[in-house]
Amino acid sequence: MISEIKIVYIDDIADLIFSRYIQKNYIKSDYEVDGRKYKKTYKYIRFDPLKGYEELLCNPDVKTANIILVDNHLFEESTSQKSRFSGKQFKILIKKLLPFIEVLIITQDETLQGRNILHKCPDTDIKPEDYFKNHEKLDERLDLLIDNIIEFNDLATDLCNSEDVNKELIDKILNTLDGSSVYENLTKSDIDSLINSFKELKSKIENM
Repeated sequence: MISEIKIVYIDDIADLIFSRYIQKNYIKSDYEVDGRKYKKTYKYIRFDPLKGYEELLCNPDVKTANIILVDNHLFEESTSQKSRFSGKQFKILIKKLLPFIEVLIITQDETLQGRNILHKCPDTDIKPEDYFKNHEKLDERLDLLIDNIIEFNDLATDLCNSEDVNKELIDKILNTLDGSSVYENLTKSDIDSLINSFKELKSKIENM
């Protein structure tokens, strides 16, 4: 169903070292699996703090991305009060609206750890190529996400060919895969409510 893997990096100010590594190293070759080749593409999207998260969710490049790389402090530093939540919470929002998109959180905070956390290259003598490839294992982690994406799409293809699954359900899944119906039944009020729920949950956890 897919012929390319779309990687999107979201930040208010691009980390040029990180962005350059993706462009010059990771996407230079196709991804191959089971005799099939997938072209890897990359795009940087500048986040405008004055416009908030709604613009990102409406951006066609975001909705049709396969992998999103997002700065963890992107929204916390926003001038918009409504947009102040972390990249980790944005990941949850994306997974709610577009569950087949994979998300990695980019951060300079070494205290943040986890399989979905990627640390920026420190300001030292270490070469970015060595840091991202060997220390952060970025290539391996992106490859694993691509495997997940291809597996989901293969399953979707099987669904399309199945006579035992409701056609309406199939259409809904396929629309979710390509991001075409993300707002079909979801209003801005729904999204704001979802964000507020995240904030309330975070507050409860911090006060436990």
